[in-house]
Amino acid sequence: MSAQRVIIVGGGFAGVTLAQRLERSVASHVDIVLISTENHFVFSPLLAEVVGRSITPLHVVVAGRQMVHRTTWMTARVTDIALQHSRLTYSGGGEHRGSLTYDHLVLACGSVVNLNLVPGMAAYAYPLKTLGDAIFLGNDLIARLEEAAVTSDPTERRRLLTVVVIGGGFSGVEVAGEISEVMARTRRFYPALHHERPRIVLLQRGGCLLPELHAPSLSDFTCAQLRRSGVEVCLNSEVEEVTALGVHLKSGEPIETATVVSTIGTTMNPLLRTLGLPLQRGGLATDPDMRVTGTTNVWALGDCAVIPNAYDGQPSPPTAQFATRQAKQLAANLARVFQGMPTRPFAFKPLGILASLGHRKAVAEILGCKLSGFPAWCLWRGIYLGKLPSLTRKIEVTVDWVWKMLFPPNIVQLQLSRTAGVGQAHYAAGEFVVRKGDVGGQFFVIESGTAGVYWDENAAAAAVLKPGDHFGEEALLSRDGTGVHTLSVRAETPLDLLTVRRDEFARLSASLGVLRQDIHESLAVHKGQAGLMAMVQDDPRLAALRVAEVMASPAETLAPQQTLADVVERFQGGTFGYAVVAADGRLLGYCGLAELYGAWRALTPAQTPVQDFMRNDPPFVTENHLLVEAMMVHMRERMELLPVVRSADNSHVVGMLSPFDVIRKAMAPVSSAPRRPASA
Repeated sequence: MSAQRVIIVGGGFAGVTLAQRLERSVASHVDIVLISTENHFVFSPLLAEVVGRSITPLHVVVAGRQMVHRTTWMTARVTDIALQHSRLTYSGGGEHRGSLTYDHLVLACGSVVNLNLVPGMAAYAYPLKTLGDAIFLGNDLIARLEEAAVTSDPTERRRLLTVVVIGGGFSGVEVAGEISEVMARTRRFYPALHHERPRIVLLQRGGCLLPELHAPSLSDFTCAQLRRSGVEVCLNSEVEEVTALGVHLKSGEPIETATVVSTIGTTMNPLLRTLGLPLQRGGLATDPDMRVTGTTNVWALGDCAVIPNAYDGQPSPPTAQFATRQAKQLAANLARVFQGMPTRPFAFKPLGILASLGHRKAVAEILGCKLSGFPAWCLWRGIYLGKLPSLTRKIEVTVDWVWKMLFPPNIVQLQLSRTAGVGQAHYAAGEFVVRKGDVGGQFFVIESGTAGVYWDENAAAAAVLKPGDHFGEEALLSRDGTGVHTLSVRAETPLDLLTVRRDEFARLSASLGVLRQDIHESLAVHKGQAGLMAMVQDDPRLAALRVAEVMASPAETLAPQQTLADVVERFQGGTFGYAVVAADGRLLGYCGLAELYGAWRALTPAQTPVQDFMRNDPPFVTENHLLVEAMMVHMRERMELLPVVRSADNSHVVGMLSPFDVIRKAMAPVSSAPRRPASA
């Protein structure tokens, strides 16, 4: 029997449970592949406990490969899905690309945080989606206590001790309760804060907390319990803006704070928007059996899908309880498909919902029964302890909980910042930094050494980059979304680089105007170089042209002693760039519009010699250079004219290369017309 393959995209509750059930439900010849951006599974219901330091962070995660047996776990990012060819493309952590074909594709990639719902929230609010979010938030709470303990400004101390939680759903209520508890239990270690009480503010847009609960009495209990534990619950309060100083409500009330937590705002995984599949209510529309509507071999479940529940006819809520039940049903449906049997619709009666409120209190609705207070808290812990994915984790979390009951929480402030915010890399001469077609993951700036730019690795370098030059941006900002390098870059000498990761580069380029302008100009250069290569392919005669056939000669030049006043007079003649040469004709520098404007901005005296404001060590080409290579250099350099010297060993200027001359040569038939003096 020929092998078949099921690919699962997503390593959360839905994806992992599906893989585990498929291992038991389908024949051994069915290949199961799970692709996740993380190498681990996160037990997200306990993230709030990580924030409150009730649980050690590593105790709520399990390595994905330890949770499956014959499933192939791949830590990678899906970059494209060709539905018509049943092919998926991915890139690994080292930016390696690959592709897989599938017989059935299951999309379980969940939702992503959307912090753009409120202006400023993306810049200043902590989300609570990943283990990293929980670790950073918990560390930030301790950091604020440390800062408050040393500041002498009472207003600033009050701001540092204020935490605002946005959203009164399950995540908001649980994290507010945990923050309230950890702040109360750790304050005694800060004598300077003995008379200061941390302020925890929970903002809920609606009129009640935990609107998912069916019993209003439990919502009321939640509100009352949080208030008793010191949390300011603000109902019917909508956030208008988050700033560096605090939160502004639409009512006009400001809340000064140094820590903002956002538990609102989710959106569809960007990958799903590119597939052209039917969408509904912010998720993939599916048939009752979880097959994506209008497809035959694409399925979806979990938070990324809108799945009708045959039990009540309503869309399934985006909870772990439903995701795991959907996974079990989908595994059975796929097994039935492989056996040629009809599938069955998803139907599930929810068992109940629980929420921890901190301070050993919780609320619960289980099979129609309502519980609150300490009994609900015991039930909450017992249920989640039973659902933890391994015996090892169950034991570790149990020890954590017992430890918390007997001893105060850990108040170690972890310094999570790296020694260097910008990475460094070194390449030996001859090594390629990036290759054409590789997925781009970093922006590079040359610190020392030189690098060659290659459109064709078997040909000569199209340009040579020097210290201060950069590359890699064309892959990070590609318009076609492929994110691959369009050229190769090789170290010509030992090369030291500064590296900036994709996300940090995006933030810098979006915020720093000078960098953004430089990047746009660089992208224009890449586009022009790509167009040039296409032009050469269409007109092979251009590939054979030498610079000597196109350059303007003799060159119009300046002597280094000529003054700024002399240069201005020369520029009025219509030429926009001059080579500055010694008495024997050797190239010393270049003076173009940029240098002239620079002298004007600096209010340079009119009698200043050109050697004081010219561009030193300008790029040049030799008269025997291929025209295509010279054009590559010219496109990259911000110069009106490119000096042409006799040879690499003889820097005697013999002409100037103008883009206008190149355009005329490209448009006109090859001729032996006499060369004229250089002009632009």
